[in-house]
Amino acid sequence: MFATAGKNSLFLLLVITMLVAVPVMGQKKTNETAPTGVPVLWRDPGDLAKRDLRYGPGSAELAPVAPFAYVGEESTGESPKFRITDARGDTWVVKLGVEAQAETVATRIIWSVGYFADEAYYFDRVEIKNLPKLSRGQEFVEGKTVIRGARFEPKRKGIERGINWDWEENPFVRTRELDGLKVLMVLLGNYDTRVANNKILTANNGGTVEARYVATDVGATLGKVGGLGGKRSKNSLEDFQSSKFITGVENGFVKFDYSTKPKGMGKFASFFKPSYRSSQAKKENAMKTITVENARWMGSVLAQLSDEQLRDAFRAAGYDTATMEGFIKVIRARIAELNSLQAASATAAAVK
Repeated sequence: MFATAGKNSLFLLLVITMLVAVPVMGQKKTNETAPTGVPVLWRDPGDLAKRDLRYGPGSAELAPVAPFAYVGEESTGESPKFRITDARGDTWVVKLGVEAQAETVATRIIWSVGYFADEAYYFDRVEIKNLPKLSRGQEFVEGKTVIRGARFEPKRKGIERGINWDWEENPFVRTRELDGLKVLMVLLGNYDTRVANNKILTANNGGTVEARYVATDVGATLGKVGGLGGKRSKNSLEDFQSSKFITGVENGFVKFDYSTKPKGMGKFASFFKPSYRSSQAKKENAMKTITVENARWMGSVLAQLSDEQLRDAFRAAGYDTATMEGFIKVIRARIAELNSLQAASATAAAVK
């Protein structure tokens, strides 16, 4: 009994420590400036068959070029990160750990259907000159200068990262485009849809200044959605396969299996951090307002992507064939679920 109590106390202490750290982990060193320009969330992708998911929002010409030189470590975020420069002098943020592959895939799928997404390039192994011993992520270092499983994200000149935007308070509330982005978050299993991860990026597009509403930091995907103290995971095929997606329809809204509120000991511990508890409830509630019509629309758009395009997204992230095919099978099944909502709605309308 004492051993069990000891384990529970240790777990509780760990959870409380995590909750205290959450605000720090979520903060990014950016200039929090008010958005300027034309608000943009989605842009018609045109012929989806022509979308290149090998690079997604990036390109072969924009990809990082070796040699790479270490600049400095970053302390923000849950994953280990540091900055480097490449042969062209461009600055990149390198992310290590379980999110690296999943984020590389997620950005490509989000971008493919018309949304903005951060560029992401994945390296299975890459050398970084002058790499010191890292305070976080040293387990991903081979020898002294080679790192394993790294996602590179650029810091582009001309793109300003501004303030956060709220899922339920923005210029696109109740539009199919906003609901479509929410559907993508649930379909990809993104349990970290906190407002802190939504950024307004200001950029010039052909002389027009745009305020782009972007869901950033999408690495907590391709696993199981859950709350603190419960079961949740990233980049886990087994968990992704065993998770439910759509559980029903109620009053014209789709009911998704998307629960992010703290569970068990996590629920108890969250009382020490009310702001964390409310942020988790907020992101869960935001995914309860997706209409059947808008979910069907996103399903019809996603259905236009070929299996080969999806394979390109997973190949870009270094997945082996068996794992890649497993993830694609689940994604296809979820797209089919969205499109089955259309058939169910049409049948109901015919009966009336």
